[in-house]
Amino acid sequence: MRQGGESLTEAAEKLSLTAADIDRARDELTRLHLLNPETQAAADLTAALNRSLRGSHRMLDNLLEQHVKIATLAKHYLGLPERTDNHADIEFFPWPDHRRQLHDRLNELSELAEHEVLGMHPIAAWTRESLDAGLARSEANIRNGVRVRSLHAQIAMANPLIREYTARWRELGVEIRVTPVIPTRMLIYDRTTAVVQAHPEDLDAGTVLIRGAGVVKSLAAIYDYCWTTASEPEDVPRSADGSSLTEQQRAVLRMLAAGMKDSAIARSMGVSTRTVTRVVGELTVLLGAGSRFQAGVRAARLGWLDIH
Repeated sequence: MRQGGESLTEAAEKLSLTAADIDRARDELTRLHLLNPETQAAADLTAALNRSLRGSHRMLDNLLEQHVKIATLAKHYLGLPERTDNHADIEFFPWPDHRRQLHDRLNELSELAEHEVLGMHPIAAWTRESLDAGLARSEANIRNGVRVRSLHAQIAMANPLIREYTARWRELGVEIRVTPVIPTRMLIYDRTTAVVQAHPEDLDAGTVLIRGAGVVKSLAAIYDYCWTTASEPEDVPRSADGSSLTEQQRAVLRMLAAGMKDSAIARSMGVSTRTVTRVVGELTVLLGAGSRFQAGVRAARLGWLDIH
């Protein structure tokens, strides 16, 4: 076909093309903008080239637009953190099957500590063996210039074994504070690695080891808050000496915590109401409480009601 001259039909006749060949040629020439769809004559070559280029430009524009959209989605929704120190590496230690592996890891972390070790310890079935192991780790840390802080539940001070080890820890230089509530068992090393009980109410749920500056720093911030609101052991009224209560004081305290009035306590004990009132006054002073109710609450937190 000559530009602007022969029609498709005329060119086909000269080339002896079949009807099928003509249809295929028409489709291809139209796609390439080389055939005028109205006259079925060859289109102007320059105009056809411009139309093809415009189509290519539109395609490139669409591709570029899609690329920008995909890059934006990837950045905001699919992208991984750019800083590696935001990554958290997790290890899980089932309990008690992996108790030995966990103890080995605690020894390793303690040896690697350079600045501080933070401990949070709820009530547990302590043994002299486990406490000795912790004491040895703390002694090595302090010898290496590492600051060691340890938070315990106030009620733990009612345990003679804990009172003994509290004195030994403090002799080494371990900083000890007590608080009414310990949310979970936790150890933090240099604010970069934390060992946390998997479930705060179930030791058998296992233990989780977390490495990652970001998340561990958040746990350390929680620890710092608990530490600032805690008390020195000697500042808790007779917390380490609850076993020195008389049997009469202990009986009154239990009934007081149960909400009984002085007259009812007196009848139960076979003493005068005046005697009960005097004993309640003594207990309130010992506990540093401002009321009967507060005395009962503090006694429960200190574990005085659990001492037999």
